[in-house]
Amino acid sequence: IKINYIPRLSMSLNKRECGSCTKCCDGWLSGPKYGYDVYPGKPCHFLKNKKCSIHFARPTSCSTYNCLWLIDETVPENFKPEHTNTILTLRNENNFKYIEAKSAGGNMPVQMLNWLFRLMQKKKINIYFQINDEWNWWGTDDFVKYMNSFK
Repeated sequence: IKINYIPRLSMSLNKRECGSCTKCCDGWLSGPKYGYDVYPGKPCHFLKNKKCSIHFARPTSCSTYNCLWLIDETVPENFKPEHTNTILTLRNENNFKYIEAKSAGGNMPVQMLNWLFRLMQKKKINIYFQINDEWNWWGTDDFVKYMNSFK
């Protein structure tokens, strides 16, 4: 496999780091990585000793992914994906801004779900969340109508 080195500079001033958390690399965020499939139960081929072995030349899908816990310090410290088994991502689809809460090896803690509901009420942000392998959504009437159209 030929891997092109593309230097990337972090623009974040956030003090949080992935550290020992590898939930996104463990297969919970699916997709091909330089010809290797990644999905739940099949971690990234390049994950070695809980670290990315090609970090500085990682695929664009990895380098541009923004874990909400990393980029938004208003997300509680104890909601790090490795502690909650939930990956939070801010999405913008079809003019709907929402937080996706994806299971990463277990159900999200009740405290996180409560925080998401309070955030939804306070900031008027839509949420799309997974519990017991089922997807659920709450938010504006238009968002709920849009999501229901996929049922």
